[in-house]
Amino acid sequence: MTKNRIMLFVTILTIITLLSACTPGGADKVSSDDQSANGSKESVELRFSWWGSQVRTENTLKVIELFEKKYPNIKITGEYVGGTDGYWNKINTQIAGGNAPDLIQLGNNFPEYVSRNTLLDLNPYIGKKINVDHIDKTTIAAGQVDGITYGISLGSNSFGVAYNTELIKKAGMEPPNGDWTWDGFGKYAADLTKALGKGIYGTVDESRFPLLFNFMARQSGHSLYRDGKVSVVEQDFVNWLSMWDKFRKEGATTTAEMAAAYTESPDNSSFVEGKTAMHFIWSNQVNAYQKVMKDEINIVLPPNGGQSAEKGLWLQPSQVVSVNAKTKYPEEAAMFIDFMVNDPEATMILGNERGIPASATAREALMKNATPQDKKIYDFIDIAIQNSTTNDPEPPNGNEFTTEMLNISQSVAFGKKSIAEGSKVLFEKVLTTVNK
Repeated sequence: MTKNRIMLFVTILTIITLLSACTPGGADKVSSDDQSANGSKESVELRFSWWGSQVRTENTLKVIELFEKKYPNIKITGEYVGGTDGYWNKINTQIAGGNAPDLIQLGNNFPEYVSRNTLLDLNPYIGKKINVDHIDKTTIAAGQVDGITYGISLGSNSFGVAYNTELIKKAGMEPPNGDWTWDGFGKYAADLTKALGKGIYGTVDESRFPLLFNFMARQSGHSLYRDGKVSVVEQDFVNWLSMWDKFRKEGATTTAEMAAAYTESPDNSSFVEGKTAMHFIWSNQVNAYQKVMKDEINIVLPPNGGQSAEKGLWLQPSQVVSVNAKTKYPEEAAMFIDFMVNDPEATMILGNERGIPASATAREALMKNATPQDKKIYDFIDIAIQNSTTNDPEPPNGNEFTTEMLNISQSVAFGKKSIAEGSKVLFEKVLTTVNK
């Protein structure tokens, strides 16, 4: 190459470099990266569906508003219902109709939706759009199936027995400390009923809830669903229904008519109305219940199975947020997930309502500003961790079984089915729903 041709080449290269510095694809490459990091600049509309209390809804809407201010081109429409009763039917109908939301709050049942090819593989967005540097690996794993991430935890959770401190005082009894068996729990509840008088009962009738049945079954080494199969036996149902029948007859829990009148969610609960003194709730629900109650509540460990029993309790993601596999905007959906679990302002707004935050940074920030009520939750989780073992996934088609358990528990309570008949139906139902 001659000297002149070399000079010409250098000059052209310089011009190209200078021009590129003035164009979006050149020196503004940083801006381009920013744009990539922030998603596209086109107008994007996402839908986010969740269930939960009024507190959760208010907080989530505030976070959406905050996100939209930061990313004005992205609009998120919230679709929410109060309880889970109608939520799953709504989601399932939307999925069947091909119009499910872009972002979907799910529970420990998310593998069921993975099996239906409903959820997006989030692995390509981990470390890029979704920062998990401050999230424990086991928490990440809790949202995975076969190493693929389908959901990001919104908080860790455990359940216990919440009690109304004012009703305990009124009864003249010492508050429970959580060191009790099922028999001890039943006797304590029956004593409360006697002390509190007509119309107020020691505990909510919890016989309808598969979660709590599973808790008791795990104390015998069984589980509704473990290692891909049903792991309970018919006798587990006999034991469960018999125990609640005994509690009912001893007056420890409500009448069948009263139990049927309440869903026992924060919005429709005998516990909230002061008609029952104890109720099994998730730790993240403490604030939601307290907000709608005048009487102070506290939470302790649920009953153990006795000296030879296994630990039945577990910690699990209270909810995960997943992305619809058919979303048109996976990057923007991933950005919102990152915002929910990592943005300092957003995590402070969300607080502990969905459980103890997955991000260690968020947890530390919340603990510094914890209210006395929040400290109760942190203290309870510390104790629950010591009394927990690995959780089991929820059984496939769990909603069908949940509905059947409600129906059978009420049939037994009203005397329309015997305990043996009800147990047989429930055992057959869990087998058919899991093995579909």
